[in-house]
Amino acid sequence: MNRRCVRGIDNITILVSLASLAALYLPLLLPHLLPMPSQSKRGLCWPTSNHGNDEPFPFTKPGSKISWLYNWSPAPTPQVSSLDFIPMQWNHIGIDALPANLQAANAKTLLAFNEPELPDQSNVPVDLAVKEWLRCIEPLRKQGVRCGSPGISSAPQGVVWLKEFVEKIRARGGDVDFYALHWYGEEVGQFYDHLWSTYFQLPGHEEGEGRKGVWVTEFAATVRVLLGAYFFLFFSGFWVVADEVWQNWNVDAPLSKEHVETFARDSVKYLDSLEWVERYAWFGPMRDCGTVGKWARMLDDDGKLTDLGKAYRDA
Repeated sequence: MNRRCVRGIDNITILVSLASLAALYLPLLLPHLLPMPSQSKRGLCWPTSNHGNDEPFPFTKPGSKISWLYNWSPAPTPQVSSLDFIPMQWNHIGIDALPANLQAANAKTLLAFNEPELPDQSNVPVDLAVKEWLRCIEPLRKQGVRCGSPGISSAPQGVVWLKEFVEKIRARGGDVDFYALHWYGEEVGQFYDHLWSTYFQLPGHEEGEGRKGVWVTEFAATVRVLLGAYFFLFFSGFWVVADEVWQNWNVDAPLSKEHVETFARDSVKYLDSLEWVERYAWFGPMRDCGTVGKWARMLDDDGKLTDLGKAYRDA
């Protein structure tokens, strides 16, 4: 065999080896490098309390714009095979079962601790969240699961908590794949301002390869109550003075139906236009049970879709 033939065989061997390496490692790398498809951003934050009473199938008719669902739990919602189920590890309790839960749900994406900075939510201190993330969630990232950050509220301490968390896990070789943010308020402009200002405080917002996206996993138009007195609030180690407080879902003074529906229509259109917003879920696909605004709910008292629910599904 002449030298040219030997060189040709060597080149073929190298190409085959490179192809084998690509086949082995690309499935692990792609979930962290590629954003979610921009054409299927709209989802449902479906309460587990709906189970047995209301089912999500009215949101899933042919042509529906809704493509995914989460339920603040690692266990799938029944009868949603047409939607991409995203498990959530709500807090650190029971986290050792997470790998088995993800496998049972056949899930490739994970949402983490829910509003950990708030005492009445998952209430997970930063250092505990870092410890459990690195112990239980980061190994799943290394195996190819796409892991979202803990989902923070729009309270001032939310972004402070998340910045500290990301800094600490990065210092120990960990990371998040996207950021999960929540917002409740009155005006659509306030919502937009909050999204931009929060996102640009977080590492990885810069354009280019490795840019991190955002999932807005809770948002709605609620109501603001301006109180004529000053209140001292303790946020992240500092006492601050506030001359207004937010009272969400005020049953005595709800925002008007027109206001909420206009907010929803304009905001989802805007979120669809933002390249760095990967997914979003309006709060909420439920009846008026005291935890959702009168006109922000997408199910009526009989469990049927409201006008807002139909528009969110179809428009």
